[in-house]
Amino acid sequence: MEVYPSVKVRKLVAGAFQDIMIKHPTSNNHRSLRFLEWFCPPHLVEGIEGDLVEEYYADAEAFGEAVASRRLWLGVLRFFKPGIIFRNRFRHPFHTIMLRNYLTTTFRNVVKHKVFSAINVIGLGIGITACLLILQFVMYELSYDKFNEKFDRIYRVTNDRFQQGKLIQHGTITYPTIGPAMTADYPEIESYSRLMPAGDLNVKVGDRFFRGESCIFADDHLLTIFTFPMLAGSPADALKGRYRLVLTETTARKYFQFTGDDWSQIMGKHIYWGLDAEPYTVTGICKDVPENSHLQFDALASYETLYTPENHGADDNWTWSDMRHYLLLKPGVDYKALEAKFGGFSDRHFQGDKVSGSVEKFFLQPLSRAHLYSDYEYDIAKVASGKAVWSMLIVAGFILLIAWINYINLTTSRALERAREVGVRKVMGAIRVELMRQFILESVVISLFAFFTAVLLSALIQKPFNDIIGATLSPMKVLSAMSGSTILILAGVMISGILLAGFYPAVVLSSYQPVVVLTGKFTRSGRGGLIRKALVVFQFTASAALIASTLVVSRQLKFMNEAALGIDIANTVVVQSPERTTADSTLIPRFQAYEQELTTVPGVLNATTSNNIPGARLGRAFNVHLASMPESSNVTFSFIGVDYNFLNTYGMKIVAGRNFEATDHNADWEQIRSVIINRRAARLLNLKDDEEAVGQHVNFWERDWTIIGVVPDFHQQGLKREMEPIVMFPVYSTYASTSVKVKKETMKETIAKIETVFKKHFPENSFDYFLLDEYYNTQYRDEDRFAKVVNIFAVLAVVISCLGLIGLSSYTIAQRTKEIGIRKVLGASTPGIVALLSVDFMRITLLASLLALPLAWFAMNLWLESYPYRIAPGWALFVVPVVSILIITAITVSFQIMRTAAVNPAKTLKYE
Repeated sequence: MEVYPSVKVRKLVAGAFQDIMIKHPTSNNHRSLRFLEWFCPPHLVEGIEGDLVEEYYADAEAFGEAVASRRLWLGVLRFFKPGIIFRNRFRHPFHTIMLRNYLTTTFRNVVKHKVFSAINVIGLGIGITACLLILQFVMYELSYDKFNEKFDRIYRVTNDRFQQGKLIQHGTITYPTIGPAMTADYPEIESYSRLMPAGDLNVKVGDRFFRGESCIFADDHLLTIFTFPMLAGSPADALKGRYRLVLTETTARKYFQFTGDDWSQIMGKHIYWGLDAEPYTVTGICKDVPENSHLQFDALASYETLYTPENHGADDNWTWSDMRHYLLLKPGVDYKALEAKFGGFSDRHFQGDKVSGSVEKFFLQPLSRAHLYSDYEYDIAKVASGKAVWSMLIVAGFILLIAWINYINLTTSRALERAREVGVRKVMGAIRVELMRQFILESVVISLFAFFTAVLLSALIQKPFNDIIGATLSPMKVLSAMSGSTILILAGVMISGILLAGFYPAVVLSSYQPVVVLTGKFTRSGRGGLIRKALVVFQFTASAALIASTLVVSRQLKFMNEAALGIDIANTVVVQSPERTTADSTLIPRFQAYEQELTTVPGVLNATTSNNIPGARLGRAFNVHLASMPESSNVTFSFIGVDYNFLNTYGMKIVAGRNFEATDHNADWEQIRSVIINRRAARLLNLKDDEEAVGQHVNFWERDWTIIGVVPDFHQQGLKREMEPIVMFPVYSTYASTSVKVKKETMKETIAKIETVFKKHFPENSFDYFLLDEYYNTQYRDEDRFAKVVNIFAVLAVVISCLGLIGLSSYTIAQRTKEIGIRKVLGASTPGIVALLSVDFMRITLLASLLALPLAWFAMNLWLESYPYRIAPGWALFVVPVVSILIITAITVSFQIMRTAAVNPAKTLKYE
């Protein structure tokens, strides 16, 4: 008969066995029992462990330690099953009574410490609000064009043109032949679509006139490549043939005053565009273009309308570069591999520079990058800055991180009070894991309150935020555009942040020893204080960097808005062109009579017409050279057609030669020979002197032109682009807008009188106008939006950081309350105490500011590099954030110290 050791002996053996394993922590035996203790409920682990140790003892004696160790691991693994694991994880610690106790304790703490709870909720709430709003914006910007069913297979064709080895054009405009030729040359391409912007519609519907809707000439492939759902008509056939028109729902309702849903009533109706004798027939109605589409239009006109059997230029021309092309690649095609073949395409069709006069290089841009990553000229896409979008996301992350840090600091600042609570709980039998769960649950509850607060705040400021960013956003709209994986990732980040923000305070607070805290020997932890200070340094580093960045962005924007442009655009009203006007031999005298009458209107200082205005992208004339020089010296100019009063109206001076005169105009285009160039154009022609340029003959468009004058360079497109060489020629056109310089004081009354004159001379045209300075500054829309958003969230970051400073200062001052009382008894003044105790906090914020400055300097210089004309960030832009942060710190901390210093010393020292 086997004799088993007594219970007492077995316990001694198990204890000795554990001692051995503790002494040898790398042993398999130790790891197996530690694994058992991890998943096994505490009330079961002792009995199971005793039995396993007894078996190990017997196995070791019979078979040796190696076999005993393997059997011990097998014995432990037998207990690793749902009945044991879930009993430990859920049933025991989280049964109903315990959970109710946790919640009750949590709500009691929240109610008892209303101020701390409110600060925590407000701080987290502001952080989550900022994050939610910025996240809406970022996800909206990233959602562009993803509604297209073939989104991942659609690419834009882009084109770089080189002349004499220099890049002269980087744009999305290409020749009519590119899409068809590429599709024929490369089997990887499934389909193509070509389009050309037609500008604003100026139409007659019945006896009513409309203007302002945007139209694009598009071929019959567009509606099958892109997903613009049709309400009536066939996507494949609606744009086949000449003079076909597809309207969006809103445009159709506006033109035909239609309120029903039976769109067949609109199909087949006619619209007269401009002075075209043949009407456009409505052959399709599509839903309104989504706001997050880089292509925006109110109507589509059939591409075939652009060419006739007699003139195929818009179909087969290799030099007319006004078209945009989209390619639909076959599934699985690597667009980079296809793009690599385009060198051969250029060699075959352009033969170097023989066909177009320029070396052509073609590229593909994925549709996913068309909105955020487009630096192309002549781009008709709705674009934004990808850098600004990602910068805002980083700002959101910092603000949320600052808010979570606040929670940590504010929670641990109550260490003295919570230490006694922990001591009592541990004496009553609570274990550390249960205390940690209690504190993490408190974090979750506070975070839930903060989340609901954030939802409320977001709803309240949603509209003002939408106005700032220029989009109609809402949480549901953004959620609907997100993929399931994105939602899970974001939810995971939020939940992880909440749990981690609660984990550190839980670890700190649950670690206090009852003997220490209940005997009054509890003191500050030097390491804990260092961590809290480091967190506050991080907060104010981020805040100071944001303030510095805000100042730099605002200063750059102000610089661009207020810089001397070389052209006077102030108080200029631009009246849209009278396109529904016959261009015949009487056009010039009619326009001159119109301009003359405008100058007689009270409040009008001057008036001029031009086929383009400051702020707009000009067309280009390629292959320009002095008539006396060979064609190998070709250069490229931008051009603009103006009347003889253009320079006077815009305050431009002639530096050499003369201005245009009325006699320079001619109804016969072929007879016009006079041009004026700017200095940059003269230098490009290797004319070193302004006077030398006057009288020179320059060749482009297959004719010689005489340079009659030179003007200074000016910013046609603002300070985001380099000044360009420009040539002006004298021409009147029905597509020319009128720039009217008016007195600012009487602008409103003057515009009404201008309308009267316009209607008198052009009765069948609608009167539309805008202010030139507002139009010009739309070039800086992204910068303005970015500046406003960063300004707002920099303020929020400072507010949240101040809440964190309140937490740290309240913690520190609570530790030094008795010291303050003793100093007051010894005669110290309140200002002296404030100055003494503020030094540490001022050091912290000064350190944070000094750390922030190089970060802000590096980031802002990187941002400014994209501007050819930019400010040089001076020392003042970086000193201001330091001073601001120090002042904010002084005010925040002084308030806390003065409140404590005002307490009667007898109350703080009565137990000493």
